[in-house]
Amino acid sequence: MMNKKLTSIVAAIAVVLSGPMVRAEDMASYSLTDAQISQVRTRCVEVQATLTRIRANDGLRRVNLGQQYETIATRLMAPMNSRVALNKFDGVELTKATVAFNAQLDVFRERYRLYEQDITHVIDMHCQDQPVSFYDAVLKARTERAAVRESVDQLNALLAEYNVRFEDLAKSALDKKGSEQ
Repeated sequence: MMNKKLTSIVAAIAVVLSGPMVRAEDMASYSLTDAQISQVRTRCVEVQATLTRIRANDGLRRVNLGQQYETIATRLMAPMNSRVALNKFDGVELTKATVAFNAQLDVFRERYRLYEQDITHVIDMHCQDQPVSFYDAVLKARTERAAVRESVDQLNALLAEYNVRFEDLAKSALDKKGSEQ
């Protein structure tokens, strides 16, 4: 349900801001036509309301994801790595996966902070008076939001890697225990 809602909101923004797609580095050299500026000016308040809802939903998701990732790092990974070390197993790969996860968690937090800052700026703008700046700010916020999503994807990939490393370690421990008997 959340994905359908998010998809429809993103589609609405895309329609409102129809025009050629530009990369963030191209934004400075991109200029809107008079028709596009008029369309942005006409629909920008509606877009701001939509972005306000997106921001609220993203904030809740960020809190929930952040708590889940923190719990995984502090209540699963750290104690598991300690047990592995106490039992004198080779946990180097498990520890490397944990370090990478914690580093990416910091990246996630920073990227979300930048996104939150940008989306707040967009929502607070006097968009009818500054349609081109508004458009550029929306593109920047969208880029920051994509970076947050990339961090989430990387965190999930690192969790999968941790799981593989854990399973390898568990198999190794069982093989070692079996050979000792």
